[in-house]
Amino acid sequence: MILPNTSAKAEHSSSEQSSVAPAKQPAADDQSIYVVMAGGGTGGHIYPGLAVTEHLRHLLAPTGYKLKVVWAATPRKIDQRLLGAAGPDYIPQSIKPFSTNPAHWPEFYMAWHQTCRYWQTFFSQHQVAAVLALGGYAAGAVAYEAAKRNIPVGLVNPDALAGRANRFLMKRSNIIFAQWPMEDLSARYADHTQVVGCPVRSTLTRMRRDLAAEKLGLDTDRKTLVVTGASLGAQTINHAIAILLNDPEIRHLLNGSGGTRWQILHLAGMEHARELQVLAPRWPDIHWKIMDYCDDMAAVWSMADLAIARAGAGTCAELSCMAVPAILMPYPFHKDRHQYANAGKLCAAGSAILVPDTKDPSHNAAELKPVLMRLLTEPDRLGEMAMAAQSQARPQAAEVVAQWLLKQIHAFRGEHA
Repeated sequence: MILPNTSAKAEHSSSEQSSVAPAKQPAADDQSIYVVMAGGGTGGHIYPGLAVTEHLRHLLAPTGYKLKVVWAATPRKIDQRLLGAAGPDYIPQSIKPFSTNPAHWPEFYMAWHQTCRYWQTFFSQHQVAAVLALGGYAAGAVAYEAAKRNIPVGLVNPDALAGRANRFLMKRSNIIFAQWPMEDLSARYADHTQVVGCPVRSTLTRMRRDLAAEKLGLDTDRKTLVVTGASLGAQTINHAIAILLNDPEIRHLLNGSGGTRWQILHLAGMEHARELQVLAPRWPDIHWKIMDYCDDMAAVWSMADLAIARAGAGTCAELSCMAVPAILMPYPFHKDRHQYANAGKLCAAGSAILVPDTKDPSHNAAELKPVLMRLLTEPDRLGEMAMAAQSQARPQAAEVVAQWLLKQIHAFRGEHA
């Protein structure tokens, strides 16, 4: 069994991959029906599950069913931040990402077998109606064990190209929910694939600009450039922005030489924000708000007139739902370059422009500059891109997945009545 090494060379903290003790089993409760949400390590693997859970609870409210949602995730800081409120129902699995370096194989297989044993015990002690795999290595063991027991497994595959872990999961899934047609796998899995979009939270709707500005501490009179490397941040983008702010032409444009005054909202990542905050006083004339992370992406995207972002599947879905034009700089360290495939979908629709991340901040800044200068001074172009983004939105995805889970819960109740 092969799972991908998803540790990012420049953006992930290796300390978050340290081994953890096996999580305690949630107390068995014969009156509860369980659904397991499997995936973690990045917000892109967690937010779709949160969106589906929200819709599922709404659908279940009239039924009176007693449902427990358990999260099979990782010990990473982003998982702790987003799932900490779940208490004992957040399982920080000891599973590791697979490495192509044979020296790491013993550690991987030890963690894999330890995690499998955990779920073997869990499934023997609890009434589990379904598992929803949210993608990535954290979903592997639980989906593997569920499939062996004929527990229905659904897979959320939001990327245009499926990664190695998701290819493993597809073979064990009863249904695949895709954001776009899977260019390389559509024929093989056509009989149980639904192209529904990527689940996004119902709270991700446009709010009044003045309310969003108040929440974020921004100026309502300035246009807003949002810079984000997603939940983990992106140092190669962060450093490129810092280099651009040294450029007088860029600073003059931001301050209105092109007819519009701009401000920057920069979500720099939990590990990287402090570095930029130290630099910020060098440019007192620039309205540059730096945050490590923001839970209220509805406010962020409501303020955004333009974004510079990675091209993770969740980010692409949010940009479309919130009609935000973007300059996309896909994550450059994945061998399969799946973020480039994601970016290609938005670029083809006319809502984004691709600027490759060369892994060199100086070169990135040089490539970004002409694109950024053009868009900062072309409001009509930004309006056209925003309309193109909105045309790609599929806000119903979370409800479609939740309906499938509800069907599995009904079937489980019928079998165990």
